[in-house]
Amino acid sequence: MGFLAPAFLVGLAAVAVPILLHLFRREVAPPVAFTAVRFLQKRTIEQQERRRIQDPWLLLLRVAALALLALAFARPYLQADATSRPPVVLAVDVSYSMGAPGRLDAARTAATAALDEVGGDVPVGLISFADRAMVVAEPTTDHGAIRAQLTALTAGHGATRYAGPLEAARSLLEGREGRIVLVTDLQSRGWARGTTSLPDNVRLDVVGVGARVDNVLVRDLLVTRDQARAVVSNAGQVPATVTVQFGRPDAAMTTQSVSLDGGVSRELVFPGPHAGGPYVARVAHVGGFPADDERYALLRDQAATTVRVLIGDEVERSLALFVERAFGALGTEPTTSYAVTVGTGADALTAEALRQADLVFWLSATGIDRRVVATLEPFVRDGGRLVVACGPALDPRVADVVTRPLGITLAGGDPGAAAPGGLVAQDPRHPLLAALGEARLDLARTTVAQACDMGVAPGATTISRFGDGRPALAEVRVGTGHLVVLATDLGRQWNNLPVQAAFVPLVGELARHMLGDGAGARVALANVEDARYQRPGVWPVGPRGQLAAVNVDPSESDQAVVSVDEFQQALARPPADEARVARIEAVRLEQDQGWWRYGMALLGLTLVAESLIARRRRAAEVVS
Repeated sequence: MGFLAPAFLVGLAAVAVPILLHLFRREVAPPVAFTAVRFLQKRTIEQQERRRIQDPWLLLLRVAALALLALAFARPYLQADATSRPPVVLAVDVSYSMGAPGRLDAARTAATAALDEVGGDVPVGLISFADRAMVVAEPTTDHGAIRAQLTALTAGHGATRYAGPLEAARSLLEGREGRIVLVTDLQSRGWARGTTSLPDNVRLDVVGVGARVDNVLVRDLLVTRDQARAVVSNAGQVPATVTVQFGRPDAAMTTQSVSLDGGVSRELVFPGPHAGGPYVARVAHVGGFPADDERYALLRDQAATTVRVLIGDEVERSLALFVERAFGALGTEPTTSYAVTVGTGADALTAEALRQADLVFWLSATGIDRRVVATLEPFVRDGGRLVVACGPALDPRVADVVTRPLGITLAGGDPGAAAPGGLVAQDPRHPLLAALGEARLDLARTTVAQACDMGVAPGATTISRFGDGRPALAEVRVGTGHLVVLATDLGRQWNNLPVQAAFVPLVGELARHMLGDGAGARVALANVEDARYQRPGVWPVGPRGQLAAVNVDPSESDQAVVSVDEFQQALARPPADEARVARIEAVRLEQDQGWWRYGMALLGLTLVAESLIARRRRAAEVVS
């Protein structure tokens, strides 16, 4: 027998308390009136008797109650049978590359063969995976159910990612010894987003299925009023002539033919004019990956993004100048349009006014009460996008009222301190910074004379730092809401950022980062959380439920593969934490057995019996 919380066994010492109370309990005779006591001669009477326990049954019940309480809190469990079999987890790739003819059937056959190899008493679990992993069945000895679920698997629209299923399988094994059988087409892009680890007490068998196929795909689609451009690629090795259709999904389409050598891409132009709405380009090709045969685009009828710049007082309207001009320059692109308005005073901070904006820049709070600016916090929590630029016109103590509850603190910097320096990337791979490319170098050359002190709590992310190491740009997501805080201003008061060549790209990428690619017109399928819309099409998945074009990841068409040995080498294999494994196994056994529940039930019965016996004893004393 073992105990999850053996420290509570110290409570067994409390059983000595009722024993001592019973041993030292004295009988006190009732006082009896007696007259003329003064005439009696004093005598010392010595009595000696051995102390003995009275009411042994009552004592036994009280001792048992305390012992049961201590044992229940110690959470006892019985050790497992050492002959239990380690579980097996089957992980089957259902990314869209598995939609090639016969490939998923081969995967089912391989997984079924692995299932047939294990004994009927071995628990088997099932995971399906693409760019996200899903536990189809937790480990069970009902192998018939696992076979039925294997038969029901279908290729989806996600890209291959290996870390997810391995982490999910590791979670199912809970640190115990076990085996993972991963069935996949071994695409090398599956490790593009990083690797993972497995403890060395877990055996990993990788089964590769499928051979290289000829695949033609629609790699990109961009629609403007004047024309539509579709990029078609031949990801195979054999030349192909295909037909490409373009138009609205529910209407007649325009058709073009194109001949492509292996590994070659061509751009097809479909002249306009095109009205606003959803469009699709489809390629007619048999034998490749069906999921990448079409691609969607959305042409908006009106401005894609409404930007509101918040200013405290009308005299400070010039603070919005650089932001207005940056969006004006960005709005000249044929696929992008921004409507920028400047809101002044407390009226611009009402919940109704904030809801009218897709993106809000807060640059000044002069003359506005703190209680008024507090509306910005629920705006973010309700799905709003807010950029806060701390500066001389935006007191950090006022901005902190909004940012602190969301995980970013602001305080006034030391005016006498050295200049913070330029903006240096915290992680160049961050989507906002990666999209800037070489413009990041211009940000590093920015001259910043002063900045607010910013604290970034867990849950928030530091995007960029100043040259002296202090956080310069940070973000936090709250549900669908998004807050970005810059520790210096955007009005050229504390820095020369607005006149840097990187300023306009920074503003544009910031808008795209917060609202989605193309100001919310395009969304990567891997970023769609709602299962109903995890497929190509135009769905309400953009910011605040805006329509957006959802498409597959074209990188999945890259058929470069890794060998089984290379796959195994990509994994870190740290030694298993035996103490943690034993602890997890103990917790599992204790939860399954639940002996503490029986202990608490016996404790209740013991207290009831003790109460009845004690009541009868008191009644007998009264009668005597």
